[in-house]
Amino acid sequence: MKNNWSTPGFGKNVSPELVSDEYLETEVVVLLQGTNMFGDQVYSYIKLLGKNLKKMFAKMQASENFKPADYGTVIVAGRGIPSQEVRDEMKALYNMIDVPVPKPAAIFANTFQPKFFDDNES
Repeated sequence: MKNNWSTPGFGKNVSPELVSDEYLETEVVVLLQGTNMFGDQVYSYIKLLGKNLKKMFAKMQASENFKPADYGTVIVAGRGIPSQEVRDEMKALYNMIDVPVPKPAAIFANTFQPKFFDDNES
């Protein structure tokens, strides 16, 4: 099964090298977002050591699926996106900050298409 997890701010472009060796024994809290086996959007806040974050990022980079609980303690999880109440609680308890997630690029219906030498000019 292919990995479907991402982290806001990193997306699926994570790398184990993002975790510096000086933080391997530091406890951190991260938000993971993805889809479950039924295709529902889900999230998990997970508390883990930097060395486990590095291992988890390696799995994500290799597009391998995993359970967040394999790497740390799931603090809170749910369907959809975290509510404002959950985000506020994570901010108060763990000093989490909201990372803006980029919006998908717009698709333009009538984009300019250059003519090729064999196209009829109208």
